[in-house]
Amino acid sequence: MSFSTKLSRLTVALLTAGILATASVASAQTSQLKRMPLDADPTFDVATIKPSTSGEANLQMLRFGENDFEMRNASLVDVITYAYNVQSKQIVGGPEWMSHDRYDIKAKPDILGVPSPEQMRSLVRKLLADRFKLTFHTEKKQMSAYVLTVAKTGSKLKQTEFHGPGMSFGLVPKRNGISLPVRNATMSDFAGVLQSMVLDRPVVNNTELSDKYDFALTFMPDDSQFNGHPPILNGQAPNAEAVDASPSLFDAMQQQLGLKLDAQKTAVDTIAIDRVERPSAN
Repeated sequence: MSFSTKLSRLTVALLTAGILATASVASAQTSQLKRMPLDADPTFDVATIKPSTSGEANLQMLRFGENDFEMRNASLVDVITYAYNVQSKQIVGGPEWMSHDRYDIKAKPDILGVPSPEQMRSLVRKLLADRFKLTFHTEKKQMSAYVLTVAKTGSKLKQTEFHGPGMSFGLVPKRNGISLPVRNATMSDFAGVLQSMVLDRPVVNNTELSDKYDFALTFMPDDSQFNGHPPILNGQAPNAEAVDASPSLFDAMQQQLGLKLDAQKTAVDTIAIDRVERPSAN
């Protein structure tokens, strides 16, 4: 998963006790914003990190604007998973406070303009090294994961009509399930979306599909997904008319996309923590 999103802003909102990442692309608004040059190597000119007082247990917001960045109620694990595009179970070692301590982070890049997805992650990686003194090494580890492959019926995906960098995604509650529209995405992007937002373990892309695609996936979530707190569907509202439920995520993948998700133990890249400190003073 390269989990990257070319957006004017990315908001990660908490629903009840679970995390639901919601992303929206406003074309008119986005086109009016200045883009950071793609060859720029930005750093945060100013960054403030304060203990969060929200009392909530999960990430409340992750947002990049034209000249600012904000995370609310973020644990260090939240920050690392975003910066390095991994699932939390891929972070190995480190003190317990990495998951428990929560911070509000506000920062401004030293270059004006909306950064690209990779520039966003690069900025946060530099923040981790500078303020949390994070160092680590990577290693392969056998763990429970989902492996994404092409189903025997063959892929049903259509190549993207968008010609540019970055991808976009969203989560739209419907009366019969959840719709997950994805645009200009590689299969690694899609795997990243699934592991960070929907599923409870890493997703390994073994499709061998190399193009970028546009598609929408509609499925009925179960209690193991979305951190145990699936979003409320429109059909669950009072006085809503009964409708037939969408298929499960796994059935919908095969029926709608020609893809398959299998749970199995496999070798997964992990981030093994060597050193980390609570954030330095502002």
